[in-house]
Amino acid sequence: MKSARPNQHNGMAAVRRRGLRGALAAVVALLLLGQAGSVARAEDATHWLTPSRPAIGPGLLFETGIPAQDESPVFRDQAQLLREGNDLYGTHCASCHGVSALGTRGAPSLQSSGGAVVDFYLSTGRMPLADKAAVSPNPAYPIAADMMLGTQAYHTLPLFDARQSAAIDAYVTSRAAQSIPIPIVNLDSTKLQRGRLLYEDNCEACHGAAAEGATAGRQWTALPLDRATPTQLGEAVRIGPGVMPRFTSRQLSDDDVDAIATYVRFLATNSQSYGGTVMGYLGPISEGAVGAFIGVGFLFWVIYFTGTRADGRRFNEID
Repeated sequence: MKSARPNQHNGMAAVRRRGLRGALAAVVALLLLGQAGSVARAEDATHWLTPSRPAIGPGLLFETGIPAQDESPVFRDQAQLLREGNDLYGTHCASCHGVSALGTRGAPSLQSSGGAVVDFYLSTGRMPLADKAAVSPNPAYPIAADMMLGTQAYHTLPLFDARQSAAIDAYVTSRAAQSIPIPIVNLDSTKLQRGRLLYEDNCEACHGAAAEGATAGRQWTALPLDRATPTQLGEAVRIGPGVMPRFTSRQLSDDDVDAIATYVRFLATNSQSYGGTVMGYLGPISEGAVGAFIGVGFLFWVIYFTGTRADGRRFNEID
């Protein structure tokens, strides 16, 4: 009596071949679906190196509605502003910086402050300090060495509104021997490429390639720049807050500051493309997952159906 094993082998092989064809069809369908979705989203996945994006309206940068220049309020009554600043300074600042703004052992003198310095620290919420041990180690200020390693002040919601900040700034500036004026920063999309080069040379080492922040050493952190306005970016360049170096106009011109601010705001307001042509430009992680679960699985079945044993039989043949 003849064995039925060959017929069984043939039948099972046919079933496996049909299953393999079905699996291949499913893989091709998934790839085509992913490619179609990526093509539909291609316009939204502009790479960060691309300087030209549509919908740059007059007075606005990119399509986010960000003004090309900060609109700072102008207060006409300077005498009233000084009186308000005197009261606010006495309530919120004098306990650390001294009644005459000459500083104390735990806080710097403000005789060389005012203007950009005061506006930056107040508008970013770094002052007043929640932790009085958080002092600035800026070498321009004569702070005792044992007070330089305090808790860092971070960008947060400001305590004062625009008028109150302007009042304190006007009062401190009136008592300061010298001050750095608040810079006028204009964002310009034509300076984006130059801004990228300047950022890489002067800022990337601390703030990171995507301006997301990184360590700056000595327990200090170079903060993310996504919340900084163009004016605050310009002020930081000119005053050098914390451990950040101060750049003069001879080192970085006003045009250079405009270019850097343009690039930083571009990074903060535009969706980034992490590479790839499928899976919605999500980058190597998503595509690696596809390769691991679909690609490797596909190779397994190819090897299973085409590989042979040492005796010449297929791996899928039953003994």
